[in-house]
Amino acid sequence: MEFPDIMEAFLLDPTPETRRPLRAAILGDRTFDPRIALREQLGEAPSPQAVLGTIGARMPGLFLSPQAHGLLARAHQALGQESDAERERKLSLLALHEIEDSGTGTVDSPLEVLRVQDEYDHLQATRRRSTAQRLHRTDLGEVDVHTLEDGTELWFRLLWRVPAGG
Repeated sequence: MEFPDIMEAFLLDPTPETRRPLRAAILGDRTFDPRIALREQLGEAPSPQAVLGTIGARMPGLFLSPQAHGLLARAHQALGQESDAERERKLSLLALHEIEDSGTGTVDSPLEVLRVQDEYDHLQATRRRSTAQRLHRTDLGEVDVHTLEDGTELWFRLLWRVPAGG
């Protein structure tokens, strides 16, 4: 199946059964970069056209990125493209929901992310602040462990660092 078909199947029925092939397609695409720094690439106050062009050139590798879809929503809004802006807002919220729905954020049930930035998007959306971050290796792959302001930890499974068959 091609990416548009995989994406459509997921959007029509966002379940673990449709999420797995979508994530695999994103991870396997040449445009995927788990360490992408969009804000640095775009610079300060980018034009809406620059945002659309930069992010568009990195799709489908940026699909399900809360940050990318949020930036696209603002760019479309600035251009008066309300229906496109609304679609991107919904995709940003869906991407956040997919992270939240993937686990509890504990050692036994880490939240799953496609990109490092997704961790920070989740923290921002849940109004939490990380005071420290460390990489931890497990049998299921690598996880980023964030220590939060209140001293608790939030665990994120790095999907691009999962061993084969994991």
